[in-house]
Amino acid sequence: MVIPYYQISAGPLVRAVSSILEQRGVERPMVLIVDDASPLPASPIIAGHFPDHHEFIRIIVQKNGGAANARNTALDNLPENTTYVAFLDSDDEWTPDHLANAVRMLEGGCDFYFAGHKRTEWEKDKFAMIGFDPDKHECVESGPGLYEYAGDFIFPVMDKHLVQTSSVVYRKDTLGNLRFPENLVLGEDEVFWVQAMRASRKTGFCRHVEVRMGKGVNISQGGEWGDERSIQLTAQNMRYWRQVAGLFPEERQLETLRKLKLKELRRNLATSVLHRLRRGKRLPLRHIAAGTSADPLWLVTLLTFPFNRNAGKT
Repeated sequence: MVIPYYQISAGPLVRAVSSILEQRGVERPMVLIVDDASPLPASPIIAGHFPDHHEFIRIIVQKNGGAANARNTALDNLPENTTYVAFLDSDDEWTPDHLANAVRMLEGGCDFYFAGHKRTEWEKDKFAMIGFDPDKHECVESGPGLYEYAGDFIFPVMDKHLVQTSSVVYRKDTLGNLRFPENLVLGEDEVFWVQAMRASRKTGFCRHVEVRMGKGVNISQGGEWGDERSIQLTAQNMRYWRQVAGLFPEERQLETLRKLKLKELRRNLATSVLHRLRRGKRLPLRHIAAGTSADPLWLVTLLTFPFNRNAGKT
């Protein structure tokens, strides 16, 4: 199994690895941790908390390349006898039956598996938040809450982020050639999931929460509306949605989604800029320039806002 690691405190990684050791009904998996030039190295943490770590943990230290690169490094260094590949981010935790459920579905003919997930601060789990109804899929008898996925997955995965990285387990002999696209700042995981689900004979999932998501270092989260971080994320998302449709040219519906997303992001960037200007705040020109490079049409949206008295007001 694969853990990309970049953290500033030891607690998240200790909890993540502990949750692996608490798995029921399966043999203890081999763990490959890729230390992506973390400010707090992984090796002393693992040595200090898991005395027998040499038996089941290997740590690879590399120059900082980002989450996609770190996961690809792990995939390139999997043991030859690997049957299934599982992912766990270094600030997330598994519930005790996660791997047993995944193996049950993969042994039953699925090539790809995911499960419900939730952040502590969320009132609902992700499936409930996005209106994903497991009962529209085929329930299987191999375990409680287990289903075979049916129907379209492009929109749920690309738009609603249905699949969370730490919940994914897949069959290596079917999907072992896939890698995360490293040219994307955001969304590289969604692209991987779509490619994997398209290449799978069957996809299975569990309706129950099997991943408790933590609050470690996360480049795709953070920021309040109108602040510098949110503007940076908006610019990064603009770049992502400019690129993503080209990755799946045969998915015509994805082009419709791309247009809708870019329209929303243009408005977000325009309102954020006006919000800061009206409050005398400095503009983060580097991030605004990145957004302009990704999608210059946001400037057209900006120019229409002065005609709307409420634009940019909160």
